[in-house]
Amino acid sequence: MKHAEGTGRTVDGALGRALAALGASRDDVDVEILDPGARGVLGLGARDARVRVSLKAGPEPEVLQIASQLLRLMGYEAAVRVREQAGLFAIEIEGEHLGALIGRRGTTLASFELLLGLMLARQTKTHARVVVDIAGYRARRRLALEDLARRMADRALREGLEVPLDPMDAAERRIIHTTLSDHPKVSTYSRGEGASRRVVIAPRSASAPVTRPPDSIEA
Repeated sequence: MKHAEGTGRTVDGALGRALAALGASRDDVDVEILDPGARGVLGLGARDARVRVSLKAGPEPEVLQIASQLLRLMGYEAAVRVREQAGLFAIEIEGEHLGALIGRRGTTLASFELLLGLMLARQTKTHARVVVDIAGYRARRRLALEDLARRMADRALREGLEVPLDPMDAAERRIIHTTLSDHPKVSTYSRGEGASRRVVIAPRSASAPVTRPPDSIEA
């Protein structure tokens, strides 16, 4: 849906309803006032205002529309913002009761991001990259992983042993590798395949590889 109409006692009220129906913000649409409405006299001749909103041309409103529709189909009410830079669409979702959409360690969020990317590619015939964040989860998770990396590096040095972390997806493994990439006393590498792939932190003085394998900073 690229157009929506709304009615209300005022133009602003009608606009708000039309934007909600389209899942868009004011900056993403062109507005046509179909009827400014009328207050009438003593309640006689009163008429609701009516407006039509249309998504502006360009990829950002298209991405916004797809994300908003997908959220509604999943039963979530949330505000969606889209920023585009060099072919990367950063989608920020804010709202209440979105924990289930994030899932344990962001697993549901990752699936939502993948599905949204596939839908966008199919509808727009592009291969743009999509990154989704929900209620600031990714920023909090990054800080937690950076702290984990430093604590486990200290443990590896204290015990003089390799420290394998829990399995993570590629993006989270990359955060661990990057956090410790300049550490003078530990090295990191990945071990395992598929969903079992994990980062291992090892003292440089141990028998573990001193030079990180090519996939240490993973794409």
